[in-house]
Amino acid sequence: MMGVKRNLDAAGLSANASSITEDEAQLYDRQIRLWGMDCQKRLRAAKILVIGLNGLGAEVVKNLTLSGVKSITIVDDTKIKPSDFCAQFFIAGSESGKNRAEASKAAIQELNPNVEIIIDTEPISSKPTQFFAGFQAVFATDCPLNILIKVNKACRENSVLFYCGDAWGFYGYGFLDLLDFTYTSVVKKGKEPNEEVNKIGKLEFCPLGSALGAKVGAGLNRKVNNVFFLLHVMNVYRETNKNQYPLPESCETDIEALQKTRSTVSKALNLDEARLTDDMLRNVFGELSPVCAAVGGVLANEIVKGISRQGKPLCNFFLFDGDNCVGAVESVLVKS
Repeated sequence: MMGVKRNLDAAGLSANASSITEDEAQLYDRQIRLWGMDCQKRLRAAKILVIGLNGLGAEVVKNLTLSGVKSITIVDDTKIKPSDFCAQFFIAGSESGKNRAEASKAAIQELNPNVEIIIDTEPISSKPTQFFAGFQAVFATDCPLNILIKVNKACRENSVLFYCGDAWGFYGYGFLDLLDFTYTSVVKKGKEPNEEVNKIGKLEFCPLGSALGAKVGAGLNRKVNNVFFLLHVMNVYRETNKNQYPLPESCETDIEALQKTRSTVSKALNLDEARLTDDMLRNVFGELSPVCAAVGGVLANEIVKGISRQGKPLCNFFLFDGDNCVGAVESVLVKS
């Protein structure tokens, strides 16, 4: 257990780092019963950075605000557009053209007045590497791949936990880079229900760029989940189409572009193009609230586990297929 404690102290997240008031103990009573007072104290000391407040970002922010972290800094320079109203529930009643994060602040704060909500409307690309050192965990969404890789690198240089994800229509994903991660888990000992012991576990993660650079025969399983294939297609599509995902209003045109992108990606990954059907491509338009809720709930829970170091984290991709209502974990670990 000493190794875990040293890691937590170094991050400013020891169990004694932040006291819990009597009012907070009552407010968080149910989750304290679930994961314990020490975990809640570490959450109370945690500063989280969220990049992008689309539908998925809103779900992650909602869950972390309710969990009782110390502060959430939201970096988002995006203006509200009509498609945001489909899944971003914090902006209900706002007008298009307003900053997405600023329009959301009051509704977020209402969820939990004990959590400090900080809004930053500057582009994340303008932030220096040392900016990320002020946080224990970073979650990024609605960003092009080059920005995700840049933020991931900055987090690694500052020993900060990195998470990212996105949702497209029926599908979504989450990615974790927790560096060299030590955690505790409760395992049964003996046949009696109450015979349990804490077990220390270790996992080694890799950066997003390394994981996405894997090909079949070189770090990638040929039977990898089809949503992983789709993740590549969506990243390439965004990179080559004005930094935006396919739009519902231009569905037919975008389908043709997606098909061409599918061919390019399948060759690059050495995967069979037929695995990503036209039906899947027709179901990637816009953000759907149920998909954002499913993926955002998993990612927020993983952030809580990362901060508390209680429970084995997912390693390292969570892939959600809403068409079949299935979530899968894929480990794509490549040495950087």
